[in-house]
Amino acid sequence: MSSSPAQLLPDRLPILALNNIVIFPLLAVSITARRREDIELLLDCQKKNELIAIANQRRAGTFPLTYDNIHPVGTACRVSQAKLKNESQLEAVLEGICRISFLRLLNTGKQPQALIAGYQESAQQHSDSTTQMLMESSLSLLKACCAAGQPLPESATSLLDRISNPGHLADLIIIYLQPDFTIQQKALSLTNPKDRLKLVHQLLYEGQKKLNKGVPGNPDTARPRQTGPHGVRNENEDEELSELRTKITELELDKQIHKAITKELDRLERMNPASPDYHNILHYVEYVSELPWQDENRENIDLNKAEKILDEDHFGLDKIKERILEHLAVRQLNKDMKGPIICLVGPPGVGKTSLGKSIARAMGREFIRLSLGGVHDEAEIRGHRRTYLGAMPGKIIQEIKRSASRNPVFMLDEIDKLGRDFRGDPASALLEVMDPEQNNSFVDHYLNLPFDLSRVLFIATANQSDPIPAPLLDRMEIIALPGYSEEEKKSIAYRYLLDRQRENHGLKEERIVFTDEALDDIIDHYTRESGVRNLEKMIGKIMRKCARDKVAGKTVPKSITSRDLKELLGPTRHHKELAAARSHIGIVTGLAWTPTGGDILFIEAALMESEKGENLTLTGSLGEIMKESAQTALSYLRSLSPSYGIEGDFFEKHLIHIHIPSGSIPKDGPSAGLAIFLTLLSLASGRIADHQVAVTGEISLSGRVLPVGGIKEKVLAARRAGITNIILPRENLKNLEDLPLAARDEMNFFGIDTIDEAVPLVIPSLNSVREEGITQKSHAKQNVTFSAPTSAN
Repeated sequence: MSSSPAQLLPDRLPILALNNIVIFPLLAVSITARRREDIELLLDCQKKNELIAIANQRRAGTFPLTYDNIHPVGTACRVSQAKLKNESQLEAVLEGICRISFLRLLNTGKQPQALIAGYQESAQQHSDSTTQMLMESSLSLLKACCAAGQPLPESATSLLDRISNPGHLADLIIIYLQPDFTIQQKALSLTNPKDRLKLVHQLLYEGQKKLNKGVPGNPDTARPRQTGPHGVRNENEDEELSELRTKITELELDKQIHKAITKELDRLERMNPASPDYHNILHYVEYVSELPWQDENRENIDLNKAEKILDEDHFGLDKIKERILEHLAVRQLNKDMKGPIICLVGPPGVGKTSLGKSIARAMGREFIRLSLGGVHDEAEIRGHRRTYLGAMPGKIIQEIKRSASRNPVFMLDEIDKLGRDFRGDPASALLEVMDPEQNNSFVDHYLNLPFDLSRVLFIATANQSDPIPAPLLDRMEIIALPGYSEEEKKSIAYRYLLDRQRENHGLKEERIVFTDEALDDIIDHYTRESGVRNLEKMIGKIMRKCARDKVAGKTVPKSITSRDLKELLGPTRHHKELAAARSHIGIVTGLAWTPTGGDILFIEAALMESEKGENLTLTGSLGEIMKESAQTALSYLRSLSPSYGIEGDFFEKHLIHIHIPSGSIPKDGPSAGLAIFLTLLSLASGRIADHQVAVTGEISLSGRVLPVGGIKEKVLAARRAGITNIILPRENLKNLEDLPLAARDEMNFFGIDTIDEAVPLVIPSLNSVREEGITQKSHAKQNVTFSAPTSAN
């Protein structure tokens, strides 16, 4: 048998005093707290999920509370919502649980507490014939009053007909009638449900007598105008609805939308302002009227001006700049063009978010940024239906309303970090938003009206495209933003970061300069990233120390050199991986892509006597794909053992151990397959592998070398390490166009189609005895090796 709320109450509760606001059980009421003590109490109760005792003062605003100054019957409530509007104002929603009587007040600290006793009610407790007659008569009188005045919503009528508890019925009718405070407090104090029903019956009977005195045909007598809380609408409320109707008419909305909003306005005019639904509908109509149905920013269509703004704000990023300028050019030719859906994919710190602001500035539009990281609830996108308490529109409509424009630049940040749980799938909710063929009639659950999003320029950002669901990814135009090279980072520092940090730290007057060597050392030894976020942090750290020196009256350095970095930034944080000092047997330099850019890998192999039939051991935190690549490389090498002069039983007699430092960093992917094969070949043949050559490429059992990703980052990593010769799949040669011109000038690239083509380039002393292998080597020398300046431009 379950316990009632009154039985579960503690014997004491913290007490909050209100003025002329009665909260009945089963009713949720919004209040505003301004006293610091009340704000702290409400926040504390919400955080701890504790109940609170609500009492009304006899003399308003009298503190500290005394037992004589409160009404003896109040309500135990739960704080369902509490939101700070500012430091001195908090809005909270209190849900009534049950009636309580105050036995004594206890001053036990900052907030007083009250000894209480709860009142338990049940439908069976007062189910006698007299009570049933009172319930039926009260319902009849209520419907009669409503027929002559404000009709009840169908949902309310259905609810009242189903209530079997006389106390609950009396409370709901009192809530609907909204009499003055004295009568409401009297109803709350009547703990006997039958007594409350008698009070309700008397109020309804008196109300019907007043309505019957009205003259038919004269609305001023048939529906007497009283003050808002006591009856129907007053003059100010009528004027407010008239202004809303005029505003809706002036919006020139679509016929169906105008019809739907007008219907809500008609409902408002027939409703009693005391009805619980009145303010919900009023808020809805006001919200709809404030949306930018026709308002939009006047676009900047001057391509030269837009290009200048983009170049001022960001270095490089030519592809995205070109795409925006193309969009502006098409907009000049076709004003009704739908907004594109662009997704910027790149590592952290390359300027994806700030690029959105620049695009908005270049186009002359409002900029909106919505972070999607960690969003799990579909309602965050589509909104809540109006049937829910505290319903509101989704973030899309909220931000459109805030911008007051129907054609902003809308950035959906971190779209690859959307969550998903029992509350729904936000990614699925975004499918309609991100589809140019559908978003011209996007329906938010709260509005329940189609809103045109086709003029919005949506720009999504992501660090990786893999976590984005395929249907959502298919709707977007992917533009990759690769990491910056060292030269690009230095250019960005000189053009943007140094001046910005000087100004941010109050050093605009001081012309502090950084030497090239100092910036190189910061980039190499104090940051490890594809972007420039941490580089700017390091520069900011130096500027803070200079600011402190200036305030302390010390001399501010005019130049920051490499020698100053240890004192200013401390010991170096990262070790720059350099090429091996000399060539070895069983060690080949591979290339890897990482979230912070690229890196070189030293793939090492060692031989030992085989035990228990094992022939391959892998270490270095390798993923499943990389382990499979190692197994593929070993199988292919075993199939060609005689061609390279390797004894047939070599692999049965020996255990091969492959290790890839650093062991604590997880590694995965197929692009190390070619480097692993060459490492095994060098080890098995006893021939030295050239340490000045770096290798990348996936391999197959048929000996083909397949294309891989991250070419720009890998090549720049090799360049930082001092390696100038790169072997890569022939199909990846086209990706060299993304490299800085200086990198292409300095380096040699060898595009290959088969594994055998790589052998003489990495292990020059090893000659294949197979005739086709000799042919492939010759083919590689003639056509594959090329100088980047002539082939990659």
